[in-house]
Amino acid sequence: MSDQTAPRRRLPKVKFRVLIAGRANPGKTTILQRVCDTTESPETYRMVDGERIKIQLIPTSDRGEHDITDELEFSNHNGYVFHDSCGLENGSTKELKTLQEFVCKYAEQKRLVKQLHVIWYCIPMDDHRPGLNVNPLHALQIDKNVPVIAVFTKWDAFRRNMRMDLEDDEQAGDDLDRLTNERCEEIFQRECLDKIGDTTPFVLLEGMNDPAARCDELIQTTAEALNSGTVTLMLLAVQTKNLELSVQRAVQESLKVFNVELPVLMKGGFVKKIKKAVTKALARGPSRSLKVEDVVKECLKAFPWLWASVNMMMLHV
Repeated sequence: MSDQTAPRRRLPKVKFRVLIAGRANPGKTTILQRVCDTTESPETYRMVDGERIKIQLIPTSDRGEHDITDELEFSNHNGYVFHDSCGLENGSTKELKTLQEFVCKYAEQKRLVKQLHVIWYCIPMDDHRPGLNVNPLHALQIDKNVPVIAVFTKWDAFRRNMRMDLEDDEQAGDDLDRLTNERCEEIFQRECLDKIGDTTPFVLLEGMNDPAARCDELIQTTAEALNSGTVTLMLLAVQTKNLELSVQRAVQESLKVFNVELPVLMKGGFVKKIKKAVTKALARGPSRSLKVEDVVKECLKAFPWLWASVNMMMLHV
């Protein structure tokens, strides 16, 4: 065999595009930082005369300088491309129309790297009437291939405010924690969940001010909401540090070889669900003749960043 090293096969350039929308100051930038595991501010890029250039926006400048088509990237995690909407206030017809036009335009892009893949619609729970912020969400559910995730932020502040209200009423007594939880769940159900509907995926975020906080549930919910298997792989490809997500996906894909559909894994009972599903599958027996390669192939789908290395290794076998 030749001593010449085989050329390494490169993965295609992967960009997962996210629109993060909502009212002004719901902690959107902080969420993006936690997703990308950084405390740095994102870099802003804009198309000028057909050329993509890095620009510097002044935070205190006029809002007119904001452009939703600007691309935000973090230097340590450039697999994501973020677009930030201007503050979407209630009754802001002009800004909502701008968002809708943006979604339509980017949903119809032919190249996957240029398409919009998901919308994270942020709803701050520290507002006195959080349900009012839900209304624009449905107006963004334009394309079935671009899911909208309802991201309820500042849940810890919401719970803290509720607890203080109960303390002021002097009605809770020793049951303060229980009553706080019950009141939060009651208001959240009535003001938020009943309004977004049963089909809209959602997550609750709290403690995002902690630099060590993570948004694993947001990423997991996004992966489950994506309609395209290819786009899901793109998300996995840019989430190289989230091994748990890839491992769970690998288990799900490998169990499909046995015609077993595993329910959502992040919501508790991960190991028990695997054991139960595998036990049933083995008792029933495979629906077709299986090879080890079949299971390995399905598992590797969840680790796109390994494909190039595996391909290179196979050239030497």
